[in-house]
Amino acid sequence: MAQHPETEAQILFEKGNQCLAARQFEQAIIHLDASLNLSAQNAEAWGCRGLAEGHLKQYKQALISFEKSLAINSDDLRVWLNRGILLAEMGQHEKAIFSFDQIILRKPNHYEAWGNRATSLIQLCRNQEAIGCYDRALQINPSYYKAWSNRGNALVNLGRLKAGIFSFNKALSLQPDDPEVWYNKGCVYLAMENYKKAIESYEKSIEIQPSHVSAWLNKGVALAGLNRREDELACYDKAIEIDPNETHAWNNRGLVLRQMGDTRSAIAAYEQALQCEPKNYEAWDNRGYALIKLGQYQEALVSIEKALKLKPDHANSIYNKGYCYACQGKVTLAVDYIAQAIQLNPQKYLLAAKTDPDLEPLRTDRRFQAILRGSLI
Repeated sequence: MAQHPETEAQILFEKGNQCLAARQFEQAIIHLDASLNLSAQNAEAWGCRGLAEGHLKQYKQALISFEKSLAINSDDLRVWLNRGILLAEMGQHEKAIFSFDQIILRKPNHYEAWGNRATSLIQLCRNQEAIGCYDRALQINPSYYKAWSNRGNALVNLGRLKAGIFSFNKALSLQPDDPEVWYNKGCVYLAMENYKKAIESYEKSIEIQPSHVSAWLNKGVALAGLNRREDELACYDKAIEIDPNETHAWNNRGLVLRQMGDTRSAIAAYEQALQCEPKNYEAWDNRGYALIKLGQYQEALVSIEKALKLKPDHANSIYNKGYCYACQGKVTLAVDYIAQAIQLNPQKYLLAAKTDPDLEPLRTDRRFQAILRGSLI
């Protein structure tokens, strides 16, 4: 005896839900489609279908499924939430905010909607507004650790570093095993040049997630601030072991090797960085500087030019181009480029020009003397 279509549709829907819970997304869609063929007005089935498609990165189809669900039942907060999260993942943050607003309109104390709304606001560089939304979410649910964590990111974006650390600490008091919060806290300490605390935070992140490449990489950067070069190099090597295509680890490895006097090995590391990412302008620039140190000036200029083609306003490349000309005794060209670098970043490159012993050939030049006095001509 054949089952009633509605009964069969419900059985298929439940099978689809079970597959969804088991993360068998393709199988879930098969069952949900079969259910919807028998009962096309099942809003919940459309919502589940959209969720499964979203997990499979089938964004356009997922959005259609969510729209069909909401056309049948516009008050399903779960579908509005999933639609908003999907749109945020697609980078459509204004539309995502509209979805979260639909939830808040129907349920003002929905803390997840406030939190997700805030996260999209951060992506739109509306950090102050985002903080207000996180605060609203935390009024509703003070244990919402993701809001504390993301609130910290918004504060850091506004340059409020100490307040950011306070927010990260609140998140960690609720969820001490989130490696990303420890990592983000480390990044703030790194920005504050508190290298010891940065290292402590990165080590906590690594303890929880040993394969956290960025934590290994930034731990190395913090160790550089303490001049612990051997330890720094070990961090970059670990990052490369985890991800051999991590271009920044290769580039940083080259920097350490050059500082340790092994210029040829440094160049090999920069070339590995460029093999991983040919658009890594810092690696092109650093390779150029290392080649200058070997007296290979023409090849060095080619490398620096490649850096400047990728980033024309990269002050370090401009300075190194001037430095390369200075090493060849080409005073006019050297002064031209060093002056440009100082204009872009006076604090860094004016000091470098004053103290760099390799620029001695320029010191009798009147233009260079004027530049060092702070009057660019």
